[in-house]
Formats: sequence, C-alpha cells, structure tokens
Amino acid sequence: CIVGIGGAGSNVLDRITLDRTVDADLVCVHTDVRVLSHAMAPTKVQLGADLMRGIGAGGDPDLGREAALFSKDLIREELEGHDIIFICAGLGGGTGSGAAPVIAEIAKGTGALVIVVATMPFSFEGRRRLQQAQDSLEQLQKRSDALVLFENNRMGELILPKDGIQKAFSQADQLIAQSLRAVSTMISTPGLVKLGLDDLTTALAASQGRCLFGFGEARGQNRGVDALKRALKSPLIDQGRLLHQTENLLVHVAGGESLTLVEVEGVMKQLGRHVPDNTQILFGVAVNPKMGDS
Repeated sequence: CIVGIGGAGSNVLDRITLDRTVDADLVCVHTDVRVLSHAMAPTKVQLGADLMRGIGAGGDPDLGREAALFSKDLIREELEGHDIIFICAGLGGGTGSGAAPVIAEIAKGTGALVIVVATMPFSFEGRRRLQQAQDSLEQLQKRSDALVLFENNRMGELILPKDGIQKAFSQADQLIAQSLRAVSTMISTPGLVKLGLDDLTTALAASQGRCLFGFGEARGQNRGVDALKRALKSPLIDQGRLLHQTENLLVHVAGGESLTLVEVEGVMKQLGRHVPDNTQILFGVAVNPKMGDS
C-alpha cells in the first residue's frame, strides 16, 4: 500500500498512476479537498473534514496533526491488512509535516513494515519550513522501519540548468516513483534469486533507519554496467561516495528475458569495488518480460 500525504505525496501517486509501474493500493490523504478532487489515486481520505472544512493546513503542522488525529479511524481502515506500507510526504508544509508522523504511527499499529519516503524543502524556502521539516523527520524516524530521504536541493543535479522548474519537480516525482517501484518489485516479483520481506527487514533494522537510493536503467551492449553507472550517479547517493560507509546493501537486478548470468556477475563485481569488504550484500534477480531489452 502506498499512502501519499499532502500535495507532494499526491503528485507522486499521480506519477505512479500515469506510469502504471507499481502494483499496489494507492491512497491519497489530504486536508485540502480541491487537491483531493484532482488526485488520480483510486482511494482518497479527507483529513479532518469537519475540523478543516476542506481547506489546507496553511503551512501549520499542528493543524495537519490535528486533522490526521481527527480522521485516524478512517486512515486505519484503509491501511489494515497490508504487509508493507510506504508513506510518501513532502516535509516543511502543514499537512505533510503534521500528518505524516500520525499516519506512520497508525501504520505501525497495523503490524506492517513501514517505509517512509520524504522530501526535504529547498533551502530557499526559509528557516521556518526547514525547521518544521526537521522536527517532522525526527518523529518519523522513531515511527518507521526505514526512511528514504530525498533532498530538494539535490534534485537540481538531476536536470540541465536551462530546464524549467516544472521539469525539476516532475523529475523528482519520477525518481521517487522509481524508488517505490524498485522496492515493491524487489519483494513482489517471483525472482530467480528472491529477496524477501525478511531480507528487507534485516537490512533496514541495522541502518538506523536512514537509507540511500539509486536507480539506473540502460539498453545496448553494456547495459548492465551502464545501468549501474546511472544508479551510482544518482544525487541521492552522493555520486556513490556514501557507499563507502555502507553496512547493508540491497541490490535488485531486473531485466527482460535476454538477461544473462554474465551481465549480473558484471554488475555485482563492479559494485563490489564501491563498498567495504564487510558490507552485507542482499541480492535479488528477476526476469520481467515487460522490460524488453532493458
């Protein structure tokens, strides 16, 4: 189940719906009824309907929190019965910062593995939003099994300087959607070498909850190594520099029916050069006909 909270969360769910890449229940949660009415997610929960009267939280996390507490039974109803719950929110504003920790706590209460994917505001958004994001982040860290953090300041590295701001945001949404796709594919695809929920839990338990994420896709003669290069270039793993301190590494290699053992070995060998010898590598391979020659 993927829960998108507030404006940023709603955008990511729209992206996932358009790409049809992730097979999961999508739940959009917001205080603002206008945003909800335009959201593409099949399930929508209006937070604090009587309390907020359909208006957004106006950048106030206390209001976002109140609204989520007000609707906790509705939220629990939608979250019950899932093995993994992804919570996706932009931190800094009212609904995301205030409601996300409440929803994470409800999710934990269902017994699911809870993975939070959060974005931090741009530094130009000001000290107050940054502080609100920081406070929310601390609460989320205590209430989730894992936290993948996307920093908006870093997102600038994903696009060319001449690209418009819209492209920057849509690239960010796409990257977050890819990370959700990667983790859910990892667990749900019947792979040749399967990574299970228990592997994921093991890897996350030791990581103090802070996860780094890279994604790469390529075609052509050296597609394995090229895809790895792209994954390592992701601004979210600091061009691969942060891998030198990694204790646990989850690697998932997926390809079309032409995927060979030699390619997989090549990727793993190359990757081994970037991590310490004592890193625990959890590894999965899946053949997915939908991927064609990539």
